[in-house]
Amino acid sequence: MRKNELFLIFFILPLLTGCWDERLLKDSRTVYLSGFDLDENGDYQTTSIIRDLNISQASRGEISISNELVTGKGDSIKEASMAIDRSVAGKYDPAKGRTLILGNEVAKGDIYNVLDSLYRDPRVDINAKIAVTDNSANEIITHLSENEVEKGEYLYELIHSSEIHSEIQDITLRSIRTYLFDEGKDFMLPYLSKDVEDDEVKISGAALFHDHSFTGQFLSPDESTLLLFFMETKSKKAILTEQLDNKDDVSVSYNVKSVSRKLKLEKEEKVHADIMLQLDVEIVDYPPDHLDKQEMINFLEKRLSKILTEKADALFKKLAANQSDVLGLGRELIAFHPSIWKEIKGENYYEHILVNPKVKVNVRSSGIIL
Repeated sequence: MRKNELFLIFFILPLLTGCWDERLLKDSRTVYLSGFDLDENGDYQTTSIIRDLNISQASRGEISISNELVTGKGDSIKEASMAIDRSVAGKYDPAKGRTLILGNEVAKGDIYNVLDSLYRDPRVDINAKIAVTDNSANEIITHLSENEVEKGEYLYELIHSSEIHSEIQDITLRSIRTYLFDEGKDFMLPYLSKDVEDDEVKISGAALFHDHSFTGQFLSPDESTLLLFFMETKSKKAILTEQLDNKDDVSVSYNVKSVSRKLKLEKEEKVHADIMLQLDVEIVDYPPDHLDKQEMINFLEKRLSKILTEKADALFKKLAANQSDVLGLGRELIAFHPSIWKEIKGENYYEHILVNPKVKVNVRSSGIIL
């Protein structure tokens, strides 16, 4: 009988252990937005917005939200986080952080020094968005804390909206790690700035990275969209507008429905990358109309092809000047031309590559007119 009782106790005990690593929400100070800077002494500074849910007993359980702006400094990101943890009541918890902002000076250094502690913390949301600002992250977050109610969500939705419109690369804390350790491909991040006239935080374009560092240059939204086409990456919408005639102020807006790319790599004195990009587009705004005539369609196709080819040429010269291989030509060489890659590989391999882009536009639809 006693043996049966002991067996029953040992059988039940594992079922009564509960969740050993539970973290109660009431004990946590939940972070919704964080940014990282370098101060004048070279120390890291972390700025966060902590959100608290306050349940009023006097108002029959009515819930109100309050936000607190906190900062901490240290020799590392972890030490800066611990400084914040010591300064607030409760446990500093980054689990709900959906957006991370890198200050300009931090981004120009090795950003893995910032990201390493985040990857090591199992509570951090690795699907969080990352952005770079033209000044300090503290300035952007302070501005948001004074002007936007939902802080972290506002910035997340702002970035997500630009991704849907094919203006910036879709990249998260999880996916950026792949690029950081790929010697043949770079990446770009949303570039935030504060619009002085409207007093709002906006996405000015895409910050160019080489290896682990921000190059200091960024692409405009139109340049970034064109580069995404060359990467054969298009989201739900991709609407561009081109000026056809400066004298008569005639312009056309079009939505790119599909993209296809052919890439040819050959080694001569330099590595020549001939890229042919085909865009199937739908006209969405063209007041002169007459799009029922084939002559007008031919004119638009020829004019848009010429304009986009010129813009692509300027775009790749900008990428070459910053050694930023966002297109991943190095990755193509590693995969399909290893002998060429062996000759040019190194930190500045992009200077051995000459890109010759060409764009062909096909008008597939003239849009709907009532």
